[in-house]
Amino acid sequence: MKKVFLAFALVLISMSSMAQSRGDIAAGVRLLYGTEIKNVGVGALFQYMITDNLRGEGNFDYFFEKNDMNMWNINANVHYLCPISDSMRAYPVVGLGIASIYSDAFHTSTKLCVNLGGGFEANLAKDLALIIEAKYQIINNHNQFVPSVGVAYKF
Repeated sequence: MKKVFLAFALVLISMSSMAQSRGDIAAGVRLLYGTEIKNVGVGALFQYMITDNLRGEGNFDYFFEKNDMNMWNINANVHYLCPISDSMRAYPVVGLGIASIYSDAFHTSTKLCVNLGGGFEANLAKDLALIIEAKYQIINNHNQFVPSVGVAYKF
């Protein structure tokens, strides 16, 4: 498990250094809801522009405990930004992640997940954006729909 976390950290660090050369980086927080765990959670995200329309995102989501079950996941997603106006963009979400699920029935299990969905981003200010996103996480025996709303600060 430690090797998986180390690999994700190295990927995010290398992508971060690549994004810094392009100048488009954002970090943010969000509130989310998981239909499998049936509870709210919080997330942190890091975004970087690969090209003018292609963006990579790494995020960590933690779902609060409910009915003796909690869950967290680390994801690496790709967004293709489609401009709606000067200050609004829509995008599909495609990505992979690792989910850790704890419950009395399952104990702790770590599984690969696939993320598919879409999102919408609107600039609130020059460096601040509102993000509304919905994705479906395909996780063996724990598939869930995850709508979220958050803000990102652009560096």
